Amino acid sequence: MHWECKSKPDLTQFGFVYCITNNKTGKAYIGCKQYFNYKKRKRKSESNWKAYMGSSKHLLEDIKKIGKKNFKFEIMGEFKNKRSLRYYECYYQMKHNVLTETLEGTDEPAYYNNYVGGKFY
Repeated sequence: MHWECKSKPDLTQFGFVYCITNNKTGKAYIGCKQYFNYKKRKRKSESNWKAYMGSSKHLLEDIKKIGKKNFKFEIMGEFKNKRSLRYYECYYQMKHNVLTETLEGTDEPAYYNNYVGGKFY
């Protein structure tokens, strides 16, 4: 498992907000992931969260190009339900200005994120 967390992941929670950072460039991605797949509020099966590396096409291309060892995978917080998970994903994305922040001294975006709140919002 490549996720760094202050404590062992709490699988009684619904999911987590994460930040994946390219250690070579400093460019990052903030997103969220559920621990389990659900169907009508019933736990169905554990999701692929342990191996998950984000949903950004450009992030995944960079991971493939320079290797997973050059990225930091950090769990920022865990949340008890879908509503709080989505809220805090947006909160952290807005707090870190993922759409407008640039890498210091360049015009290069500081985040891989192309939108705030996930593709469903």
